[in-house]
Amino acid sequence: MATDADTLLRQSRESALRSKRDSMSLVQQAIEADAEHSLAHAMRGLYYYAERHQRNYQVVRECSANCERYLGSTDARATHYCRALKAASEGQPAEMVFHLEQQLLQDPLDINALKLCQSELFWLGDMQWSASLSASVEKHWNATQKYHSDFLAIRAFDLEETGHYSEAEQYGRQSVELNPSDVWGAHAVTHVMYMQGRSEEGANWLDNLHAGGHWQGLGQMVLHLWWHRALFHLLRGEHSAALNVYDDYLRNYEIDMVAALPDLYLDLQNATSLLLRLEFLGVDVGARWSALAELCAARVDDKSNAFSCAHYAAVLAADARFDQAQQLISNMRHAAQSVDSGAAGFINAAIPAAMASVAHRKKDYRKVINLLMPARYRLHQMGGSHAQREVFLLMLADALKHEGEDRLLNKLSQDLHATGFEEVMADRILS
Repeated sequence: MATDADTLLRQSRESALRSKRDSMSLVQQAIEADAEHSLAHAMRGLYYYAERHQRNYQVVRECSANCERYLGSTDARATHYCRALKAASEGQPAEMVFHLEQQLLQDPLDINALKLCQSELFWLGDMQWSASLSASVEKHWNATQKYHSDFLAIRAFDLEETGHYSEAEQYGRQSVELNPSDVWGAHAVTHVMYMQGRSEEGANWLDNLHAGGHWQGLGQMVLHLWWHRALFHLLRGEHSAALNVYDDYLRNYEIDMVAALPDLYLDLQNATSLLLRLEFLGVDVGARWSALAELCAARVDDKSNAFSCAHYAAVLAADARFDQAQQLISNMRHAAQSVDSGAAGFINAAIPAAMASVAHRKKDYRKVINLLMPARYRLHQMGGSHAQREVFLLMLADALKHEGEDRLLNKLSQDLHATGFEEVMADRILS
């Protein structure tokens, strides 16, 4: 028989799945209703882990210990989630996915397990694995099921990141048709449009969803969609409009999401990436780097996300905090020695990107080239999407332009097209 704790946990899981803001409060209420609910402790720990902040590590470990303490011997689902949390708490993200994969073998309709797998594999730079998981459970889904739109959204993003744009858009649109508030489905379609250079259509897609009130009550993913909206402005040469998105949404402290979590890793990525793109296009972004640098300086010792670390280094360098940037890079090297399945993301991608960011700010363009040309095919290992990682390839393009490396520029443009970009933003930087 379902208890009050079970009901609250189900509501929490649904909120997390759909990027709503109350998932954490609901899971905490579930624990208050039943302090020995092992799955609730597991989900709470996984929520904290997903924030990618070192300050959460102690809570994650405590949740893992509580999960194991109250775990029933016959509760297979809780067992898989508890083992996944334990792996996460020990810095073993691939093992975390393995345990959730076992849960999917037991219950292919566990949409939360599938979403957690995709999220983790995204930051491991292994979207092929993610796509194989969503493909393996697809036969179990149909339109009569409650979370069908959520499955379609997950599948859509897997397809987009593995280059199947037509199918990805189809799945993403179906998801939004079933649930106009499905921000993940909307996000997948947005990615397709960006990769295909459909700036007018992409802008209208996001504007119509926003105007329809479909983003009410949703969390940080909405700010990420505004970042995408700004990229469509850049594709259309609307630099001032893109900067307005930065001020009105991405770093607007009158928005409660920004005020509550000013240093959330995804928000810092969005802000950093947009300012860099604007500067590559010749736009003066004023004193905006300083406010970001204050936040990033506090995360010099935080090695919880390789992709974020590369962005933090870029921010610190932009504010001439070169000593702190070098300290961050040293910490990243240490992280590469102390983690297992995430080490390649630091060594092959994030560290070269961070070093290149510092070199670019010092106008050492030859060093940028020497770092990023060899690393460009391995940048996916630090996670992020094609659209997000593009910023470091744009940095490379800018360095090549300054050094007059026309043949390498042409090769980079070919590489970007081969990756799936139909309109290459680097060509705008070079014009």
